[in-house]
Amino acid sequence: MEVLQSGSAPALVTNLEVMQLLKERIAARQQIIPTPNANGGGSDDNNNTINNNNYTRNNPFKNRDWIEQTVLNHLQSSPVGKINEKLLENMPKLVEQLRREPATSGEEVNSHHHTEVGNGQPQEQLAGYGLTKTETLQILNHLPSSLVELHLLINDLERREHLDEDEKQLKLLRLISQFAGEPAKE
Repeated sequence: MEVLQSGSAPALVTNLEVMQLLKERIAARQQIIPTPNANGGGSDDNNNTINNNNYTRNNPFKNRDWIEQTVLNHLQSSPVGKINEKLLENMPKLVEQLRREPATSGEEVNSHHHTEVGNGQPQEQLAGYGLTKTETLQILNHLPSSLVELHLLINDLERREHLDEDEKQLKLLRLISQFAGEPAKE
């Protein structure tokens, strides 16, 4: 994972990024831990037999390992854990769409321009939703599929001119569902 922002303020990290980082860390540790042989132990570089149970008992980082595995299990059971790799590649497009400012009343939005989303469905190009960084992070972490969830994640949703009607909110949910891989509940 690459640090995109420097300075005293921490960068916002999505659950998806945390999940990927934990997978990498756990996989790297599993390569270090000797694999058990037929006797229930493994071998180190000196050809000494190592019992994996002893490694676990004597591991000073067993609490860290347990916490990381528990967090990974939780994230994999969340909506983020259900995103397939093909849809994951298109996540920056969703972020761009959510963050882009909405069209003003004088601007015309070309609704005939389409791009392909990871699942092969066309995605309508809209002017955007003008969400804050925090709201975008919440959307990415929770991937809402109902209006109730959307209202919980976006502050003053009904007061925003570009999201003040149910149909506009449903359109946003459909956009999110294209990336989440699950249909929106209408």
